Amino acid sequence: MCPEKPTVVPISAPGLGLPNPIQYYPYQSPLLPASESEKEAYERGVKAGKREAENQKNPYPDNSEQAKAYEHGYLDGQKIRFTDIP
Repeated sequence: MCPEKPTVVPISAPGLGLPNPIQYYPYQSPLLPASESEKEAYERGVKAGKREAENQKNPYPDNSEQAKAYEHGYLDGQKIRFTDIP
C-alpha cells in the first residue's frame, strides 16, 4: 500500500504567528513572584520535612501551585534534617 500524499502544503509555525520551535531564545521568561499562600505552603512543607512527617499527605489540591510549593519545601526540609545528623 502506498502512503497518501498530503493535499495541503504544510505551514511553518512562524507562518501561523507561532514562535519557531527550533530557534534558540537567549532570554528566559521572567519568574513571577510567589504568592503569600505559596510561601506559606512552602514553609509548611519545610516543617513537615524537618520532623519526618512522611505519612502526612500534602494538604493542598493536586497540581495546584500551593501543592508544588509544599513539595519543594518538604524536600528542602528533608535536606536540612539529613545534614543536621552527625
